[in-house]
Amino acid sequence: MNKISIVKNNIIPFDIEGVSVNGNDISFTENGNYILEYIECNNIELNIKIDMNKCINLFEFSYDNDINVDNKYNIDKNASLIINKFYCNKDSNENIDIYLNGEKASIKYNFSSITSAKDRYKINIYHNGNNTTSDVFNKTVAKDGSSNYFDINGYVENGVLDTYINQHTKIITLGESDNRINPNMYTHDNSTTAIHSSVIGNVSEDELFYLMSRGISYDDSIKLIVKGNVLSNINIPNEYWQKINDIIDNLGGE
Repeated sequence: MNKISIVKNNIIPFDIEGVSVNGNDISFTENGNYILEYIECNNIELNIKIDMNKCINLFEFSYDNDINVDNKYNIDKNASLIINKFYCNKDSNENIDIYLNGEKASIKYNFSSITSAKDRYKINIYHNGNNTTSDVFNKTVAKDGSSNYFDINGYVENGVLDTYINQHTKIITLGESDNRINPNMYTHDNSTTAIHSSVIGNVSEDELFYLMSRGISYDDSIKLIVKGNVLSNINIPNEYWQKINDIIDNLGGE
């Protein structure tokens, strides 16, 4: 899988067919699977463009950064972007703007994270063309003493027809934490289909009881439940599978 590395806020030069870079602009002109990794970064501003009729699968990874992100994704007519994303940072403050700029443009945004400090996420999706589709799935594990704020906003102007907006966010708490989910759908056309759900809660007592009744320790049961939630939400490239499993294995219990 082709990898794009951002090291100390700068894009490392690369030679990948179907991908071009101009400053902070990254354009995908051919179908493919790609990795975007942030290494020792604290301030990221990328403009990512998906050309017409292209299908891009992008895995994004950030670990142990204290990071501010302000990224824009522009998706052209009949193009699709699938993002699978994992964060486990010191702090994350992120603003994401997604523009569905042509008919049948689509985004599927799968985000999983583990939070130990303060994470803030704002996701804006602008449906600028007819028959556009956005699916947003967030799953977060909030460790004791952490906080997570999610603002997810879908926008459809009057006259933009037959759009589909789908937002699902779930936060699992391990101990005391401050968590908020604000799903907003600003739709001005009656042909829009809009769906959302938001869940904040502790680890399921039934799941915990079941695993412990099979002789699995409390801490290992917690880890298994966390893995089931975090890993099931994202498709992970082979080279990151063990790394993410190790991160989860280093979690303590409640």
